Amino acid sequence: MAGDCILCGKCLEVCPLLAATDREELSPRAKADLVRLLDGDEALLRSEDVARLTSLCLGCHRCKSACSQGVDVPGMVAMLRGAHPDFKAWLWKTWLTHAKQLWSVSSTAAELIPESFQPEKFGPFLKMLAGMKGGAGLTPFLSVKAFPDTYRGQKMLLFAGCTATYVQQRWLHSARYLLDGLGVEILPADFQCCGSGLKGAGCAQEAASMEAHNLDIWRKAGRLPVVTFCSSCRDGLLSFEFTDAQEAAEWAESVIPLSIIAHLILFMISGNSPNKMGYHRPCHAKGVDDDLALLQGALGERLLPPSGKECCGFGGLMRLSAPELSGQVNSRCWQALEGPDVVLSSCSACVTQLAGTAPGGVKVGHWLEIIKAE
Repeated sequence: MAGDCILCGKCLEVCPLLAATDREELSPRAKADLVRLLDGDEALLRSEDVARLTSLCLGCHRCKSACSQGVDVPGMVAMLRGAHPDFKAWLWKTWLTHAKQLWSVSSTAAELIPESFQPEKFGPFLKMLAGMKGGAGLTPFLSVKAFPDTYRGQKMLLFAGCTATYVQQRWLHSARYLLDGLGVEILPADFQCCGSGLKGAGCAQEAASMEAHNLDIWRKAGRLPVVTFCSSCRDGLLSFEFTDAQEAAEWAESVIPLSIIAHLILFMISGNSPNKMGYHRPCHAKGVDDDLALLQGALGERLLPPSGKECCGFGGLMRLSAPELSGQVNSRCWQALEGPDVVLSSCSACVTQLAGTAPGGVKVGHWLEIIKAE
């Protein structure tokens, strides 16, 4: 696929890493050239060199969306990461595959470590861990005035994602409150991780296993709608691979953002709402951002117009491999978000990253946190 690159430069216009660093050797086009080089003779680079070069990718997939030739640079990077794993890749894989055992206790511990005692090398990672819980969270101020009957009596599956399941149960509580109010019957579903973080890190086998498990649940439940409230999880679910085109279409139609189901709910703002709120559009929110549309309808002028251009800098494996570059991307994001007292998003990874790097006085949370789940 690297040979399909025509060096047009469209990817250069959308790459957050290039925009933050002005280093074209970090661009998608440069990575496509690297893959072309290694395809000819992998002996030209040592394994640790390949691991280092391929770690410098945010995995935002903006370049893939912009490419007229269909070149999938993040996919190539994932392939090379899988072929040339290093310790940080192993650590990231362990972190994702043992979320139930590690996430809650690790994020709690990270919150307790004073910044002055954080090792310089792992300081950014510890901030990210602390951001998973987001401190005290946001104060709810959005009440439901009336639920429509549009979905009453329908059966659905709820894909909560790892963060809501193991760390941010308040998101899950609010999601269930909205679905219960709508009269939706949520059937039990023991979903695993969507696998997108593993797939991007080159752990294809582990990601495929989770994918097969999740699809098996969906099939046995009768191919019901799968509701999700994390835009990255939704993107990961929609990237599942099928051999049957009809089933692939059924799956794509089944995966629904909670915001679409909730958009007919009549909300009411209480008096303690922030005057200025910002919204961070996740990189993986493709096309129309239904979460943003829901918030604009519910919050009106209190929600400042989003730029929609800046990546939060989370970057998955890159958060471990090159925290300084991740930090540069994150700084640009906060420059674009300057002004609001509260920043909302629909992606668990974005909320984690932004909560761990927020300027003083600024609170960050998933939009579900502002719902009064009574």
